[in-house]
Amino acid sequence: MTEAPDEDLSLILTGLMRAARRKTDAGRQTLANDELTREYLEAGRRLIDTQLGPGDDGDTDDRPLFRWLSQRTVIDEVAKGGRLRGSEGTFRDRWPYQPDYIRDVLAYVLRGAHWQEFVDRTAGARDRLADAEDVARAVHDAGYEDLVVSLRSPALRAQLIGTAMAARDEIARTTMRQMYQISTQAWQDAYEKAAAARGLKVRPGLTIADLNYILTACSEGMQMRLLVEPEDGVIDHERRTSLLGTAALALIAACFDHFDDGLSLEDVVGLATGPAAAPPDPEDGAGGPA
Repeated sequence: MTEAPDEDLSLILTGLMRAARRKTDAGRQTLANDELTREYLEAGRRLIDTQLGPGDDGDTDDRPLFRWLSQRTVIDEVAKGGRLRGSEGTFRDRWPYQPDYIRDVLAYVLRGAHWQEFVDRTAGARDRLADAEDVARAVHDAGYEDLVVSLRSPALRAQLIGTAMAARDEIARTTMRQMYQISTQAWQDAYEKAAAARGLKVRPGLTIADLNYILTACSEGMQMRLLVEPEDGVIDHERRTSLLGTAALALIAACFDHFDDGLSLEDVVGLATGPAAAPPDPEDGAGGPA
């Protein structure tokens, strides 16, 4: 992945900015945006993709977490890229302490540019929500693709790490907020476009943003469950359906005012679950003359 040259990495590489062997902030900022620095970060990203992505290529040995991001492994990975060559000296010039590199490469992976690439992979499914003839099929396609793309990407695993880091790390918290802004905005735009195209309006007390939030939570919960139990019935690959699609269909049925009745969701539930009208008594004037 080639990065924009005007992207200032010094804003996220706090490990390098704190510990790099440069006497001034300006010198460390220049080093943060140096081409070899980017190569070291890209090498780490590729290693994370290999280790945290699906498949059997990762290091499954019972060894310390992130041992596959060791200095030697990263330097060797830079050489595989074929553009520049790293060395122990240039690596330690930037990150004298290995935990600083690990923290910086995770911040690099979690930043917005990486997530935009991930979100773009489901753009086709989002677009079909507005114009597909079979709406239910389009909803299932969107749910299925969202889950499958997530599970096939190391971005999901990186997100879990970033979420854990965010509780105590401001940079991780900021990058995770950016991730959610990119991801949720893409889906919200698609939902708003689909609702407008199909003449749908949400029930009083709800917004498209609320439904987007609910579906984001459903998606993330199912993704985490699938990491542990891939064959747990959440996804049907043969039919290309998922429980995420089912949840979305349920929201469409319940949360949009299809008959212009002006009822809130709570009103609808009250009507659906309240006592039914008593059937007429056949002896109460329903018979013939006495």
